[in-house]
Amino acid sequence: MKRAFLVLLTWPALIITIQCKKPGPPAASLVATLGKDTLVVEQFTMEPGKVQAEILMRSPRTSYSEQTLTLNPDGSFQGYRSVTYAPENPGSNPLETQTLTVDGDSIRLQFQRDTLIRTASFAYDPSLLPWTDMVHWPYEVATRRMVKAGKQAVDQPMLAGREPAIFEIRSQGPDSVSIKHPYRGTMYARLTPEGGLDYYDATATTRKLLVRRGGPMDIKALTRKYADRPAGSLSGEGETEVTVHGADIRVTYGQPSRRGRELFGGIVPWGAVWRTGANRATHFKTNKDLTFEGLNLPAGEYTLFTIPEPDGGLLIINTETGQNGTQYDPSRDLGRVPMHRIPSAENEELFTIDLVERDDTGALQLKWGRTIFEIPFEVLP
Repeated sequence: MKRAFLVLLTWPALIITIQCKKPGPPAASLVATLGKDTLVVEQFTMEPGKVQAEILMRSPRTSYSEQTLTLNPDGSFQGYRSVTYAPENPGSNPLETQTLTVDGDSIRLQFQRDTLIRTASFAYDPSLLPWTDMVHWPYEVATRRMVKAGKQAVDQPMLAGREPAIFEIRSQGPDSVSIKHPYRGTMYARLTPEGGLDYYDATATTRKLLVRRGGPMDIKALTRKYADRPAGSLSGEGETEVTVHGADIRVTYGQPSRRGRELFGGIVPWGAVWRTGANRATHFKTNKDLTFEGLNLPAGEYTLFTIPEPDGGLLIINTETGQNGTQYDPSRDLGRVPMHRIPSAENEELFTIDLVERDDTGALQLKWGRTIFEIPFEVLP
């Protein structure tokens, strides 16, 4: 006969409290390209009082940065910290650190790399934002503020270098703004309804970047992937030094890369004054008198600008020297001479200026892609 037993187990009441962490703000990314090359990938989150960003930079070398902006409850500037790391181990062993701290009615800047420490200070501005070349999330902070406040124009102070500079932000319609850099030109941005950067076009500036918005990314993993694949400098330094029929001629200029872009008629518009290179203005120095298509050029140093056209265009010889390539003063022109456009058998990746010697003359050649602009000259006795 089988017996059944009922076993009654009595447990103390067990109360479990689960505290759910409130999800943080969604991360957004901005990807900056120059032609076929990806130069910068940034991911950031924005919440009241704080913006945090991770930056993969590939120009001139690959690096990883973490940036944090803190704000007071009223949205005014409280502090900023940027730490840059080697790409092989992003997040460990800082290479350099930059901090901005409020000190009474001033903001104190400190930059440290190895044992080098630099400091500076300037007047406190509650609307100040940090600025890093080719990093765009601070622009989004400014455009979101502008949209939230219902403004059509903002003069935004940003720390560019050792002191603030004004970036002029202007409405260009219901979903677009222009952002004028103090000296590089004007960018244009299409905005999200909240004022975020949806698409950013800097092709009219000296940087010529395009920036597109995306979702979350693993920036550290991307940094490791591109650790040994830097994109290089946007524009290197070129130099040509040649003797042509006894004249010692030296040309120094910036060398932008093609990077798969359409050049003349594209990033270099037809019919507009071009800096003829990048960065510093192109400088031309000769120790003997020359003549370009009837224009006499006394021995000395000059700067060169051009107006490219499909049928050739003009070479501009200017007497001002030492200036940036964006600073062209036509009142200082020595003169203008025609250029001859000829096809090139080579496809030049880097913009290059050459000088060639011929039987009794010489020629200045501007070469990029499959185009050569040539200007003949003679060395005067």
